[in-house]
Parts: sequence; structure tokens; C-alpha cells
Amino acid sequence: MARATPDGSRPPPFPDRLAFQTRMKSIPSSAPAEPNADPVRSALLQRLAQTITDQIPITKSMGFTVESYSAEGLRVSMPLEPNRNPHQTAFAGSLNALCTLAGWGMTNLILGEAGLAGAVVLRRSSIKYREPVNTDHVAALCLPPPEGDLRYFLAMLQEKGQAKLELAVQIEGTDSERPAVLYGGSYVVSQGSRA
Repeated sequence: MARATPDGSRPPPFPDRLAFQTRMKSIPSSAPAEPNADPVRSALLQRLAQTITDQIPITKSMGFTVESYSAEGLRVSMPLEPNRNPHQTAFAGSLNALCTLAGWGMTNLILGEAGLAGAVVLRRSSIKYREPVNTDHVAALCLPPPEGDLRYFLAMLQEKGQAKLELAVQIEGTDSERPAVLYGGSYVVSQGSRA
């Protein structure tokens, strides 16, 4: 059973290792746009990439890239070189930022696909650094929420004008048996005052 936080809520979930391995292996590290990709999904992905680059300045110095969005999740990445620490591995702050951006991006894509809009903010997050990340290309995969959670999130957003979505992000390490980084984030969307 998950331990409650001081405010009585549960920490964001960490998905299982097998699901992570399957998803990470199915997405090439430099996933090109699919020739028969859904044009709406492609447009949303391009708009997300532009929004992140234009409105979140740290992403430029990180070398942040939005790579792909599919049923497997949202894949984002950064090069190791501008994000390394003195040990020549990825800096924990950069890894956290990469994961946070992946969840923020996934939430915005879900809104776009549903034809909804709102301000997305991170309410709470937790992260586990299980091993150093030293690959030249650091990729994070934000897993889609379970279908029931997604339906509830969208229903609450439409009914109340505000809703929370729990998302999980994982970063692959050198050991393909388990992710190097596990992140859980609780994202809140608010549509502002409703008439």
C-alpha cells in the first residue's frame, strides 16, 4: 500500500518494470515522424514542441527535444553533454526537469486531443534515481494514464473546470532490465472561472 503524504494524498505511481521495458524497446531512440501519422496528433506535437521552446527558456540550454507521441506515450530527450555533472553522468536536476517536462507535455497533448484547454501546473512530484545515466542521448518516456483515470480526469475538467492527472515517466539506463529513473507527477489543469 502506498504511503500517504502529509496532506493525506497518495504519491504519484511508479509503473512496473516490464511495462517500461516493453515500451522503451518499441520506440527507436531517434523516432522519425511516421509517414502515415495522424495529422491532428502530428500538429499537436509540433505545437507542443514550439510552445516548450518558446515559453520555457531552460529547454534551450538543455537541448530538450520532443521526439514522438504514440499510444506508448510521449518521448522527449536531451543530450548528455550540456546536462552532465562532474561525474560525467546526467545531472539530477536536468533529469528531473526532463521528466517534469514530459508529464507537462503529455497533459497538454491529452487536452489538445480532447479539444480542451487549460493552464497546466505541476502540483506534486516524486523521483527515484536508481542508477547514474551516462548515455549520450537521454530519453524519457511519459506513459499514458490508465483509461479509467483519463476518463475521470476529462469528466472532472469538463464538469468542475479543474482536474488532476497522475502521470509516470521513466528514463532508461544502462541496465535494460529496469529504468534508471522513475518519476511520478501530479498535474493540475484549471480552466479558470466558469460562467
